[in-house]
Amino acid sequence: MLSAGISDPRAYRDRQQDWYAHFDRTRRREIASLLTEELIAEHAANPIGYRDFHSPQLQRVLNYMRTQPVLGKYFVYTRKAWQDYGIAVIQDRGEPPHILEGHSYESEAAAMHAVFLLRAQEIRDSVRESAR
Repeated sequence: MLSAGISDPRAYRDRQQDWYAHFDRTRRREIASLLTEELIAEHAANPIGYRDFHSPQLQRVLNYMRTQPVLGKYFVYTRKAWQDYGIAVIQDRGEPPHILEGHSYESEAAAMHAVFLLRAQEIRDSVRESAR
């Protein structure tokens, strides 16, 4: 039996995406508030995280970044092993990644921190944009 107001279930709009967007906006505001200069310095000192454990705040930020959709995500790639690393962006399936020009790093750790900074800036920008 259908509830009152829904005569055709096919015409019902699934509101799951609305709730996901609401939750993500709330979560992004929280994550943006954690992106302090101290947290960024902590990541710069230990971007890989296996020498020492990351603080709970940094781990929370990294977990959020890792759970974002894959398309459009920055990643580190190797141009020359142990000497030259770059940054690229994941494109649609079957398309090659978009290589970012002007991003060359001598270590994987430096490139990983650069990706962290790019992702952090995207989070800050989206929070500012949603506040307007």
